[in-house]
Amino acid sequence: MTGAERAEAAEAIALHVLAMPAVVRARRVACYLSMPSEPGTAPTLAGLHERGIEVVVPVSLPGGTLDWAVHDPAGSFTVTPMGIAEPDGPRLGADALAGCDVVLLPALAVDHAGHRLGRGAGYYDRALAATTAPLCAIVFTDELLPEVPHEAHDVPVQMAVTPSGLFRVRPSRAT
Repeated sequence: MTGAERAEAAEAIALHVLAMPAVVRARRVACYLSMPSEPGTAPTLAGLHERGIEVVVPVSLPGGTLDWAVHDPAGSFTVTPMGIAEPDGPRLGADALAGCDVVLLPALAVDHAGHRLGRGAGYYDRALAATTAPLCAIVFTDELLPEVPHEAHDVPVQMAVTPSGLFRVRPSRAT
């Protein structure tokens, strides 16, 4: 995709995310700071902040776990060796997701049953295991597939947002 196509996709995704009823009612949303290869989250983050919604973003910890920090667009960030920007502000603890109304998360692909293909380290699966908030993966349109490989410990999402719109998945009866 060209830079202009990526920017257009990010804007379209933001419009769909910001129209989601769960986001419209939200007080706190978990999101992520996108890497260049991922659908851009900057317009989504800006829209959430414009509405006065508190946004928390992940911070990786040693041992394959995630902590969370409040996203401050004017704050300082550190880029990890994996190329992921993380805020330098105070950490909220692993239970920060308990106060979130929606969790927006990255994926390499999502299937029609809500299985999310991640990068294979399991950070999100561990963080989401006890979360009751609706989970929504953000993917490009061609990353929404009929089926992706998955394992029993993988935490499924209930929705996927693409530049083409919001897709509610059909949970499978067996994984």
